[in-house]
Amino acid sequence: MKFRSFLKGLIWTLVALLFFFHVGAGWYFSDVLIADAFAPDGDPIEMVDGAAELGLMEVTYQSPLGEFDAWYIPADGDVWVIHVHGKGATPAEAEPLFGPLQAAGYPQLSITYRNDQGQPLDPSGYYQYGVTEWNDVAGAVDFALDNGATGIVLYGYSTGAAHILSYIYRYPSSMIRGLVLDSGNFDMGNTVDAEAARRTLPGVGLPIPPTLTWVAKFITSLRMGVNWKMIDYIDDAAALRTPTLLIHGTADARVPIEQSRRLAEAAPDAARFVPFEGAGHVGSYDVDLDRYLAEVLGFLDRVD
Repeated sequence: MKFRSFLKGLIWTLVALLFFFHVGAGWYFSDVLIADAFAPDGDPIEMVDGAAELGLMEVTYQSPLGEFDAWYIPADGDVWVIHVHGKGATPAEAEPLFGPLQAAGYPQLSITYRNDQGQPLDPSGYYQYGVTEWNDVAGAVDFALDNGATGIVLYGYSTGAAHILSYIYRYPSSMIRGLVLDSGNFDMGNTVDAEAARRTLPGVGLPIPPTLTWVAKFITSLRMGVNWKMIDYIDDAAALRTPTLLIHGTADARVPIEQSRRLAEAAPDAARFVPFEGAGHVGSYDVDLDRYLAEVLGFLDRVD
């Protein structure tokens, strides 16, 4: 009986220790998660080289938060490409496409959005992964239509792809001819899980257990109202009807390539998945620019 009582007490002690470890460490990693993933940290917006040769013009568009800056690159056609950069990046993220798309006849708008440096802040003070940013995409679309666009292709990079899906799920339109989504961060909860799996516990060097990641995400939800289901855009992909080109590098260490594959499987009639061997995050054009441009220009030609 004494041994059974000792064993029972030991088990409950271990349970209590695990509970307090998960709560304490979960709060710590919640701080890390909020700082790394949700606090605004946009890069300075600097003009790209060759802007004059491109005829690049600085313009502004309106969204419910106010006035936002954007870059307009003119071309002869009337189907516009709107570039939506990833978290922390700038309109310059689309620079490798400016020249080739202009030469192909596509006017382009590379936009800023809420929480970028010098732009209006989201009322929450945090990145929302499309939950609110879709309003800024909508404002850019309205700007293009008001300025002569007869059709639009939305081109998203990383988290910018999430903003685009958040918009298109709300406002599917024949005016949106297609989507190009490069290294799309379609399921932020999955991205957090993958990043946590690459980290170790401070001072111990052991892998972070999945249970601790779950607790950190739960505490983050309590602290700032994150709804992880709302920022999983793969769940709603079966409703996607807009032709979509999905590009993702097999060596992406920030956003799992499986997210693009899962999205393509969920929307087989709309989406085509093109992996780039050895490419990192938003780095497929660096690995094979000729193939990248062939895929993008071929897609634009089909949906134009």
